[in-house]
Amino acid sequence: MAEEKELNGLRVDKITAILDSMRDDPATLKAVTGPWKSRVVWQGGFKAKAYMRKHVVQMDEPEGLDASDSAASAHEQLLSAIGSCLTVGYVLNATKRGIKIHDLEIALEGNFDNILKWAGHSPSGNPGYPSVKAKCFVRADADEKTLRELWQAAIDGSPVTQTVARPTQIVTEFEKI
Repeated sequence: MAEEKELNGLRVDKITAILDSMRDDPATLKAVTGPWKSRVVWQGGFKAKAYMRKHVVQMDEPEGLDASDSAASAHEQLLSAIGSCLTVGYVLNATKRGIKIHDLEIALEGNFDNILKWAGHSPSGNPGYPSVKAKCFVRADADEKTLRELWQAAIDGSPVTQTVARPTQIVTEFEKI
């Protein structure tokens, strides 16, 4: 029996079959398109728990906001979600091209535009990040041009990055319980 080829921690034949089935099978495409869901439940103070599929993520704010700093904040987790999605895209694109990755790290950074709006001291402005810096550090078996192409493919194909980078309609509802 032939040994299955693995590259960058992925089974090459398996990931190729999955990607091809997304293109060829409408049911598979529908399954990976969504809906994706998260439920966030307040835990007191500025603490919250997010429930996603079978996973739980805790959130909190820094001690400077009278919080316990028991977990990363939502805005830090947003940066991490962008970085994680870019990482997945980079590894996927490298693996599809047969490129071995030895080290990969993505550093993200953002500064709030007008946090005074969040604090209730300013009626206007953007309390969020007006921009996010993402820097890729990679050591892999390819030349710099190819590695840059992989980085661009990861950026262009990242669902999280593209959701944040483009206007995204947030449909809200409210219910008193």
